Amino acid sequence: MLLRTHFVFGLLAGLLSLKYLNVPNVYVFLIIACLASLMPDMDKEESKVGKRVKPLSWVLEKLFGHRNLFHSIFPLLAILALFFYVLGWNVAGAAMLIGYASHLLIDSLNFAGIAPFYPLSTKRIVGFVKTGGIVEHVLFFIILIADAVLLLRTF
Repeated sequence: MLLRTHFVFGLLAGLLSLKYLNVPNVYVFLIIACLASLMPDMDKEESKVGKRVKPLSWVLEKLFGHRNLFHSIFPLLAILALFFYVLGWNVAGAAMLIGYASHLLIDSLNFAGIAPFYPLSTKRIVGFVKTGGIVEHVLFFIILIADAVLLLRTF
């Protein structure tokens, strides 16, 4: 999926979760969720995120490959452990989990899919959406409209 699709879907996930969380600063929460929704693609040097963290993305891509470890549940578990056991549970951790999970969810709709239990299993969940294809563009605009409606209701 394209960066913009991940971003608007991360925003949607963040907005939908506001109903269930006591968030002291909605703006910070949504920004963290949106940024976290882009994080898994730091394992691809040519991605827009990877270009911004080039040395790190180069190392990650060489070590793990794209859509392997960083597109599995294990980074989610690491984020959970970090925020729950080390930093104490907080809203920033919840926003990171929600954003990161939104990336994995929407990438599972992609032809390339994700291997949710990599490296334990290479079995992939694959979908029907081509990156940059017409279905993704339609999906992007539907999510964008949903974001706008929820933003108007939230603020």
